[in-house]
Amino acid sequence: MFKKHSILILFGLLPLLVYGQSVGLVLSGGGAKGLAHIGVIKALEEYNIPIDYIGGTSMGAIVGGLYAMGLSTDEMINIVESEEFSYWMTGVLEEEDKYYFKAEYPGPDLFKIGLDIKDTIPKTRLPLSLISSHLMDFAFMEIFSRASAAAGYDFDSLFVPFLCVSADISNSKEVVFRKGDLAQAVRASMTFPLYFRPIVVDGNIMYDGGIYNNFPLDHMKEHFQPDVIIGSKAAEGNFPPDEFDLMGQIENMVMKPTSYRIDPEDGILLDLDLKKESLLAFDKLDEFVDAGYRTTVQKMDSIKMMVPREAEDSIALNQRRKAFIDAWPELRFKEFEIEGLNEKQKDYVERSIWKKDSVMGVKDFKREYLKLASDKSLLYLYPRAEYNTEDSFYTLRLRVIPEAPLEARFGLFFASTGLAQTYLGFSYRDISDVSSHLMGSIQFGRLYDGVNLGLRFDYPYRIPLYFQGSFNYNGIDYNSYNSNFFFEDLKPSYITEDETNFRFDVGIPYSINGVIKSGLGIGRNREIYYMTKDFSSSDTSDVSNVNLMSVYVTGERNTLNNRQFATNGGYRKLSIRFGYGIESYIPGSTSQNMINEKLNYLWFTAIYENTAYIPLKGSLSLGYHFLMQATFKPLQSNYFSTIIEAPVFQPNIITKGLFMEHYRAHQFIAAGLMPVYTFTRKIHAKMEAYAFFPGQEILKDESNAAYEGTYFNSMKTLFDASLNFVTVAGPISFQLGYITEEEKPWVIQLSFGYLLFNKRSTDE
Repeated sequence: MFKKHSILILFGLLPLLVYGQSVGLVLSGGGAKGLAHIGVIKALEEYNIPIDYIGGTSMGAIVGGLYAMGLSTDEMINIVESEEFSYWMTGVLEEEDKYYFKAEYPGPDLFKIGLDIKDTIPKTRLPLSLISSHLMDFAFMEIFSRASAAAGYDFDSLFVPFLCVSADISNSKEVVFRKGDLAQAVRASMTFPLYFRPIVVDGNIMYDGGIYNNFPLDHMKEHFQPDVIIGSKAAEGNFPPDEFDLMGQIENMVMKPTSYRIDPEDGILLDLDLKKESLLAFDKLDEFVDAGYRTTVQKMDSIKMMVPREAEDSIALNQRRKAFIDAWPELRFKEFEIEGLNEKQKDYVERSIWKKDSVMGVKDFKREYLKLASDKSLLYLYPRAEYNTEDSFYTLRLRVIPEAPLEARFGLFFASTGLAQTYLGFSYRDISDVSSHLMGSIQFGRLYDGVNLGLRFDYPYRIPLYFQGSFNYNGIDYNSYNSNFFFEDLKPSYITEDETNFRFDVGIPYSINGVIKSGLGIGRNREIYYMTKDFSSSDTSDVSNVNLMSVYVTGERNTLNNRQFATNGGYRKLSIRFGYGIESYIPGSTSQNMINEKLNYLWFTAIYENTAYIPLKGSLSLGYHFLMQATFKPLQSNYFSTIIEAPVFQPNIITKGLFMEHYRAHQFIAAGLMPVYTFTRKIHAKMEAYAFFPGQEILKDESNAAYEGTYFNSMKTLFDASLNFVTVAGPISFQLGYITEEEKPWVIQLSFGYLLFNKRSTDE
């Protein structure tokens, strides 16, 4: 009788026991494949399976954190599908966020090494990440901070209680986050080594939680003690990576093997069994979400047997979700605190970004934050928002790491045509109440020798201002050789330029992408040339010494995505320059005129340039280039000195090493179309077709005197097809070009690196 009563009581209590069951969801890491967890959550919600607790690592921490703060699966998908998400994961700035005022004049350097000389033993600073994390750090703060504040910085008080794990490299242990800043916790958990920069939490360096624990099942049991655990495995485990798969190799080196087994009495594992994919294959979101959804539905009968309890219906769930989100305090900043700098450096940063006694919204702060992130004297920024319950505003806590004071730069350029350049540069930076930057470089090779020394001061006024002074030497040797072969016998240079100049420039920003600048240029160009290419070693050269002084005003806007291999963005310039020149001509043995001459003259130049890339369909875009230049100056002593000093049209890398005699004129209009097909973010094919219209051709008579032809009497053309691979180490480019007016019009060139030179006194 007692046994019968016990059975009846047990059956009577069973519904209560079932109703009280709690469910914990554990999400593994797995890079982009971790997006499949969204599909798992979507299926669980559709079938009314409750999720009482959630925990994850790496991408599992991102998905789990988003769900814990109250976002629906559709909202998560919208975030990942957005263009902004691709920018966060690649470190690429949108056009409207590129702060051109802080941009440095582009050089041919391929990599740099910082040297911290403050310590007794100098330390080198090598790059810690492949991409800039400024956008991602700001996005995490913007997305997660309000939910953190609403939960009182206790993850148990989020919409769904949450935990995530990270690897504390400072102390060689894993860390479980259950309290604090949700943005910081998730950011720490997903910091894949060498791809993302680590962050510092409580003085300790944090990396991806998958290094120690890629599936925090044990922490779910310990901290939440759910009755049933559902595990979602999106990781492959440690398999031998492909020899060219750098990210896969890093993953195998640093990620500790993890057991994904769940005891049957504890719950069920959803092995999503995703095929091998790149850790960064975020473009396959739909495929991953669908795989997670299908796997979960296939296991739904087993899940329901373990979890008979049903969750609240979708209407009640969404109402509860909305109520939690509505309680988020608005992200507005009233206080500003800086960590990591001395007092003068703090003052510089604060004046650069903050207006005292003001309240700053998140949109305004993002604009100022990205301006500051473009400051080359600052290596790294990490923003945190801390809520103040007293006044309902946030305090912005900004950790700032200054750039290493001393920096060495290196660059190489070499091509199958025989061109080869080596670049060595340095910079020294100092931040106090102003930012000072001393820079210098040397460049040497078969075509070009250059020296640069400059000093720039940046003043963080309400309207920022910079002053810059520089010295430049440019030596160019043009040779009359066939540019299509690897090896060849070269004749001596038939035109040599040795130009030195001093420049003094001042600039202010114009909107985000532009700068207005003005300055003074003083230069001397020593031109050494022969009146014919058929000269002998016994001939003496003609020499023209040209002294120039000029002042200019220019406005520029630049959002191009690469200094020499652009595929999107745009560049626009409007400039005027007034100058005075003196030419002193000394004839050589190939000249028909044996009398020294001297010419004093005034001159004026106006330039309008516009380049832009327009997205068309899919991976195809169309670029265009327009350049109109008008220089008014007298013809010089002879034909060669006139064309050497005349403006030249050299629109791409294959033209930079050529003298381009027939593409020089005092006034000209040039226009081109540049269709681009982008295979990946790093690989693209480009076609270029340009037309060059000289206002008046510069011609020569029988005595090599210069004269000008009739107005717009001819058209010159340039064509180029290229395949370009812009790697982290440097760009590799294969070019096939046709230049109609050259003696040898076809140019075939395989090159590595950038071919860029110092400024001249007449450059803006």
